[in-house]
Amino acid sequence: MLSFVTGALVAASIANSVNAECANACNGHGKCTAYDMCICNRNWQGNDCNQRVCQFGLAHVDTPKGDLDMSGDITGPNHPIVDNHPVYPYGTTEQFPQMEDTDLRPLSNSGHYYMECSNKGTCSRQTGECQCFDGYDGAACERASCPGFPNSCSGHGTCKTISQLAAADYGNVYKLWDRDSTMGCDCDSGYYGADCSLRDCKHGVDPLYLDDASTAKVGIYDFGVLNTGTEFSDGMSASGANNGEWAIRFFDSFGEDWLTTAIPAWATCTEVVAALEGLPNEAVPASSIECTRTEYTVATGALTWTTTAMVNGHTYNLYYKMAAWNAIVNPELVALPNSWTLSSGAAANTAITPKFTGDIYRIKFTQNPGALREPQIELYLDGKRPSLIGKDDEIVVTFVVTDGQQGEDNDYFADHCDGVTATIDAVTNAGAIHSDYVALGGLDTAEVKLLKACLGDADGDATNNVEVYNWDHGSNEYPHLIKLVRTVTSYNDGGYYAALYWSGSQFKLLNPFVPPDALASDTYDIYTTKGVMKRSATDTKAVFGYGYHHIITTADQQIADNTEAFNGDISCESGHAEVQHCLDTSDLFTILDHHNYMANPPYINLYTAKRIWTTEFEHNVGAAVHGLDLSVHELHRGTNIIETDLAMNWGGDDENHAFRVYKFSPDTTSTYEYVAPCANRGICNTDSGICECFPGYTSDSCAVQDSLSL
Repeated sequence: MLSFVTGALVAASIANSVNAECANACNGHGKCTAYDMCICNRNWQGNDCNQRVCQFGLAHVDTPKGDLDMSGDITGPNHPIVDNHPVYPYGTTEQFPQMEDTDLRPLSNSGHYYMECSNKGTCSRQTGECQCFDGYDGAACERASCPGFPNSCSGHGTCKTISQLAAADYGNVYKLWDRDSTMGCDCDSGYYGADCSLRDCKHGVDPLYLDDASTAKVGIYDFGVLNTGTEFSDGMSASGANNGEWAIRFFDSFGEDWLTTAIPAWATCTEVVAALEGLPNEAVPASSIECTRTEYTVATGALTWTTTAMVNGHTYNLYYKMAAWNAIVNPELVALPNSWTLSSGAAANTAITPKFTGDIYRIKFTQNPGALREPQIELYLDGKRPSLIGKDDEIVVTFVVTDGQQGEDNDYFADHCDGVTATIDAVTNAGAIHSDYVALGGLDTAEVKLLKACLGDADGDATNNVEVYNWDHGSNEYPHLIKLVRTVTSYNDGGYYAALYWSGSQFKLLNPFVPPDALASDTYDIYTTKGVMKRSATDTKAVFGYGYHHIITTADQQIADNTEAFNGDISCESGHAEVQHCLDTSDLFTILDHHNYMANPPYINLYTAKRIWTTEFEHNVGAAVHGLDLSVHELHRGTNIIETDLAMNWGGDDENHAFRVYKFSPDTTSTYEYVAPCANRGICNTDSGICECFPGYTSDSCAVQDSLSL
């Protein structure tokens, strides 16, 4: 009997050892399975499921995994191992996996795979929280912190993702892998630096720059408030006629915007000036604005309007080319007013005759130096309700443009051609279509030689320079770009740009420059540059409308099967062989008809490309004109767009002009930054934002020479 009991106890002991539970019963975070092995619940790991799994994010930096199964060999990217691992429930590979696109095609260059704590932190196995390395934050360390985190941007800016920063910059798009991971500070006006901790000081014009013949270019803008009918009305009230209101949004040198009080329809210059000079903090100093008003009370129907006005004793000719063809090309940009009439035939796509009434105010900001953001006209002064509308179905059209007189920080034409002054010849009729031109006049033999030497190289290739003057004649592809400044003028008459080349025995201008005053005999000093202006692409047309910030580039030719060999994309991302000099954001450029000089604007603007993009193909514009059968071929036109910082001061269509984009690349040796914090004559205290002027200079921007301050 004793032996039986002993045997039973031994058997029970053996049974208990066979059915022993998993360690710590998997801590309640898993299931105990055969062989005493825990299968952990989701987000738990370890032999007894007592360790937490932290969150995953796209790895900022990838690291190799190595020989995970200790086999002595690292298997390929399509050979998963380590099945049912709590961190890799579907297995992982020892090499980085072969990623695929949406069409299941392998991607040979891929990275930034999902990693625990995004590979920029360590995981606390007790709490399941990532302990991020310095400079990274987020539940999975998925963000590169803004400077100063957790007190980001020093309280003087907003922490944004790189995609948000791009969108805030004229709607640019950033879609790379780190679009929601890389962070940066969007500083408040008057602050700068990576963490927005530095104060900017007041900007002024370097007084030494003005000691010689140089002049400062300040902003001169045309504010157009027009109507396709005859009367304005207040969109917030049904009573009365011509009682609507509008306002101007002005931007200072720090980028801060200031909105004027309401300005009545048909306002006088006195009323407009009072609204601007009444802005707080002397954003526009008192008695600093010169204003000229052009009023149209009778619709003329002309595409080019000219008016004459008096400013400071000078008679000025003001030119407005109100081309509105893009009401057809881009119907989503502007509705077609009833008062615009279409011609018949092939030109119906472009021949639109706008008829307007209203005012255009030419305003010169004499004491707001520097490259300011273009002002805006506001029509919604009561939320969603417009404060200025047309009667019935008439349309209010507004614009803000400049004719080569935008303010600037940098003078890219700082090389004065000493000993040379020129006049502007009248238009020369060469007797053939597209052969008329304007030329420099008043140059004697010695001045011609001096100017050749001053112009120097035109195309950036000194090996093809000619004559003892070591210069290029210039051409349609590489014209010389110069600045003309009246010999006798005021310090804030910044001059005008002109493009020219040498032809036979004279300097022909590509733009039909017209002296802005009635004194055609005025002489001009000439400023040159070592910078290069170059035609972007021979076979790309630029299509644009007056007062718009969008330029459409489209191919000029079709190949034999009536499809386009080149779609007109001149961006640096296109990489097309047809593009000789691609355009990127922040590049300077202008628009010129390289075939018909008289079709160009008299005054050249230097635009900055703020955004370059391609829209999806929607419709075929000008298909009938090109003779294409759309049942067989598609004409993809109007899809490549350049957005500019300044509104276009001219208009050009696709059928009647050969406008090209000309990229301008400045040269550092010909560039002088003459509008700067503390006017280059003091040190900016970045803690206080106050200038500490050098001896001999005074004022809040150090822009005044004063012997008493020595």
